[in-house]
Amino acid sequence: MKSIILEGNTLGQRHRHYNRLLNEVLSTNRGETPDKISHDDNDIDNFLKIDIASHNRDVNYILEVLKSKDLLYVTRAIKKCRWLITDTKYSHIINPKYLHKELFPYMMQKAKSKLLLHIRLYLRDEKRVAQFYNYCKQFDVKLALKWLHYCPLQFALNEFHNHIDEIRMSTFKRFCRRSIKFLDKVATYSKLDDWYKANYLLEVEFLIRHKTEEYLNHVDNLYNLSFLKRKHVQLVMKTCPRRILNNLGYRVMHSLVAYDSGLIQYMDKESIKKILLKCSQQEDVPINIRYFDVLVKILPRIELSDRIEVLKAFFVSTARIDWQVPDGLNMFFSAINDFAPVNSLCVFRWYECVTFDVAYREITKLIETELKRDVRVSMIKTLLNCADRNFENIFTVLKYFHDTHIHELNNFKEKFVNQILSRVAINKFDTKMWTLLDNLFCSMDVYKNSSSNSKYVETIIVYKIIHDQIVPDIIGSKFKFKTLKSYKNKLNSEEREKLFIYLYDRQIKDIENKTITSAEEFKMFVKRLELTLQLLADWDKDITGYPMILNKITECITIKKQKCWAMDIDLSTFYNIRKKWRRYFFDHSLVLNPSKHVLLNVIKHDSNMLNMYQKEVALIRYDNPLSLKLVLSKIKIYYADTLAKEWINEYLFYLNDTEKQKMAIQSLSVLLSKKEFLDIVKKYIPEENMTNWKEADEIEHGCRNKLATNIHRVRPLPDTDEVLWFAKGKYINLAVTSLNTTFSNLSHIDREEYISKLPRQPLLLQKHGIHMAFNIFNTDKLLPVFETIWKTTTNSSVRNSVFLTTYDLLCKQSKKSRILKLWELLEFFIENLSDNEDLTIIEKLGALYEIPEIVKSKFFMKAYQFLKSIPKKHDGRVDYLIHDNVEIVAKRLGRDFIEVYINLKWSENESISDDIFFNYLLFVQDKEYELDTYERLVKPLFYNSKYYPTFKKMVFDQLPYFVRDYVLKNKRVPVNLFKRLRYDFKQKFSLPEDYVALKVLELMCDFLEILEHHISPKADYSYDFEEFLKMPLLSEFAKACSKHFQRDIETFAHTHFAFEYVFDNVFYSFYFSTFHKLQVYKFMLGDQSKLESYLLVQRLISKDNIDIKNHEKSVHDEIIAMLYSHPSKEIKMICQHFYPDKTQAIKLN
Repeated sequence: MKSIILEGNTLGQRHRHYNRLLNEVLSTNRGETPDKISHDDNDIDNFLKIDIASHNRDVNYILEVLKSKDLLYVTRAIKKCRWLITDTKYSHIINPKYLHKELFPYMMQKAKSKLLLHIRLYLRDEKRVAQFYNYCKQFDVKLALKWLHYCPLQFALNEFHNHIDEIRMSTFKRFCRRSIKFLDKVATYSKLDDWYKANYLLEVEFLIRHKTEEYLNHVDNLYNLSFLKRKHVQLVMKTCPRRILNNLGYRVMHSLVAYDSGLIQYMDKESIKKILLKCSQQEDVPINIRYFDVLVKILPRIELSDRIEVLKAFFVSTARIDWQVPDGLNMFFSAINDFAPVNSLCVFRWYECVTFDVAYREITKLIETELKRDVRVSMIKTLLNCADRNFENIFTVLKYFHDTHIHELNNFKEKFVNQILSRVAINKFDTKMWTLLDNLFCSMDVYKNSSSNSKYVETIIVYKIIHDQIVPDIIGSKFKFKTLKSYKNKLNSEEREKLFIYLYDRQIKDIENKTITSAEEFKMFVKRLELTLQLLADWDKDITGYPMILNKITECITIKKQKCWAMDIDLSTFYNIRKKWRRYFFDHSLVLNPSKHVLLNVIKHDSNMLNMYQKEVALIRYDNPLSLKLVLSKIKIYYADTLAKEWINEYLFYLNDTEKQKMAIQSLSVLLSKKEFLDIVKKYIPEENMTNWKEADEIEHGCRNKLATNIHRVRPLPDTDEVLWFAKGKYINLAVTSLNTTFSNLSHIDREEYISKLPRQPLLLQKHGIHMAFNIFNTDKLLPVFETIWKTTTNSSVRNSVFLTTYDLLCKQSKKSRILKLWELLEFFIENLSDNEDLTIIEKLGALYEIPEIVKSKFFMKAYQFLKSIPKKHDGRVDYLIHDNVEIVAKRLGRDFIEVYINLKWSENESISDDIFFNYLLFVQDKEYELDTYERLVKPLFYNSKYYPTFKKMVFDQLPYFVRDYVLKNKRVPVNLFKRLRYDFKQKFSLPEDYVALKVLELMCDFLEILEHHISPKADYSYDFEEFLKMPLLSEFAKACSKHFQRDIETFAHTHFAFEYVFDNVFYSFYFSTFHKLQVYKFMLGDQSKLESYLLVQRLISKDNIDIKNHEKSVHDEIIAMLYSHPSKEIKMICQHFYPDKTQAIKLN
């Protein structure tokens, strides 16, 4: 069939031509099946086939299109076939089971995602949606939650509750639009704290409009209402005001008033007073200036006498001031200022709470006596606050300031004038008021040739213009042009027009009849023209009413085209300043704003313009092709006979330009068909037997580089074999880049085919393919491929990838059948390992902690046999393997194996690893077996002079750490082991040389005996040994320590010093914090008759004193108090020396 050529100058005309052709075909060939999609035909031909099949509801044809490798055609089919999704007649196709088995394996990954998205957007059958939810949940819970909104309500509620933590806030809002019951689920969700619940409430604030009562039921503390918008507060006050007023605390009042929520306008004077008095009685009211500012906004709503009562309630303590109001209000407020806790609140601020007349009278008196200028400024600001927005009151303050302060410093006057201008709009000034303000401007030298605040210059100009007065030349010269947009909404229509005309005429003078002869002049002209356009835009003027401006823009375009010095000057602001003006600049848009958006607009509306502006089009064409992809796609599809050919020829020419090769190749990958693009690619494929890769010239080498990295961009998606044309020599890494993208988009069937070819691929691609396959395929698909690769390659890097991938797969499995299959393969790998394997494999052989239990012992034996067989350089690996897996070795291989190994290590090295020795001793659980092991492995070490010193050091330095870990893991205490060690060391030790070591061992043994009685096998100690150190245990341990100390003090008179070291060792070994130490010390002070214990504790806490933290301070102080309470003068003297600052505190107590 002859290819269709669309007619028309614009994109719209070509669309209409296409629609006419489609209607003709549909009317003449009803029900006929179109020819199959052919990638040799142009896109319009294939679009026509897809649209015909869609119109005829040809399901089989559409399903074949969905399997296409051309994403454009798949997208077209998906968009045109909504009926396939929504019509229940096709539910046997659009369901997870059919799609997963029959369609998805043949679809590209992006196509699959697009189809699922389209189904999610348009399928509204709740039961069918639930099927897709369950399907997606198997792979991606977050994706599945996007389907949940359209599932049956009860089903959605149940699933929502199970996944609240994973639901995004935007998704949550959609749920609540369907039903407020989803908010109920969040409100009752125990894992969310109140702060998060408040955020959820804020996100669904729209519910308050139609579900007011239900929404407010979730606001446990009405403090949360402070985030409500003004319109919602008003809605609540109209529908159920009691919900707020009956529970209105100071926080709500502060927030709702401070943010102008409209709350106060719904309350009468008496209600406001009652609520304020109620707030004043709350203990946690913050009496500060910020809270005072809120009160000031409320107090004018109630009577003057009631204001005084409220202020007393909030700011004055009844216990410290006489409540009779003095004759002078200033005395009353001074009293409040003296006694209230708002120390930083100046006395004159209180006058904001009374009427303006009273405030004016009293504050002006204060101003007359105040010497500090900053304080006077604050007083006048307070006076203006009292005046509020009342025009007469503001005039009174202005006149007072004018009469009394006109000769002040300019800085002082500026602060006042700024306050006036912020309170009164410029068009509200009458003649009297303006005269006063203008006099202030004169006194501030605004009318003189000196620098002035631009705000004052603008104010003068606006006032003069709207009152038809002449703007003084000095003011005009000081005015730096602005559009004065901020005044637009403050003026009436007549005043706005006057001000606009003044500003426009001022600008026109600068650009009218201006001759441009240089780049600098052109830049200034463009800048002024931009300001003029901004003026028209800000004042909402129609540009067509100002033809002179349009002519000047045309003049700029002409200069830019004709003058070489003007080519680099940017005119895009003209085009972008207002979107609706762009149509007036369309004819020159490519000059004004040469960009992809403008180019696409020109193609849509008048493609002939491309010939008129070839230079500008060329600049855009050479831009980043990836950003031009949409433009290039439109050209390829709708202008295949004209523009596409021209652009293709241009890009082909630039293949010989090394700087533009990348741009050309990326663009050609969009414009050319797959066949045409691959024809170019074939010219640059490197030869198989090429030995000297440097022989290729720079152009050829550059083309190969760019083609290798961009071949995946062609449409339809290339095969992996085509991508791998460049997988040779130094181009192989570049080919991998394209392979990544291609492989990620291949259909499942195509991926399987590629993976099956892995053993025949180059080594680098084998390694790369292994990693890709691991992330995609299940075990059954991978095992035969991995086995083949292992058998056929000797490359250590590839073998490493295969081994590690299989190892990781095994560790992640939970099903017994899959574990056994993977172990069978991994066992084969281990049996065929060589001496030169990668070090990573050797390390993995010792990592049994992730291996599933059912094959762990087999893995150990295979790993052990291999490591024993390799050269001596890896001999230490055997030790590591046993060190890290003592428990497994003892359980699976028996005690004889490990005991022989331990004795061998003692004989070879006169020492042994702590891990092996102690883990094995602690692992034993049967008491008879434990005794037998001790007698055979430990007892002989006490009588062997070579091993004994090392063994002794191991016991005292390392054994406690293993005990801690063992207790945490097993919830069992190895008391018997320590008892035997204590007995045997006691026989070996001699006093007093080994006194400290013996006492450390005795106290450790006592501690473990006490711990054994307190530990609970069923308790969860969170893997923190400190969880065991509870008060009852510490109390018993303190008694044991006292018993040892009191017994030894009778034999060794100065044993205090030695016991310090004993305590340090025991506490350090069992992770005693300072807090736990202090508790032990405190429990040792129970009996005042035992003076030596008090002296010992005093020495111990003096050492720990520098480490005391806030939460430990109370215990520390309690101990010091107990020491001070002892009748011994010696102890009191020592305490006063070490803790003199505590003496006074103890006396007071």
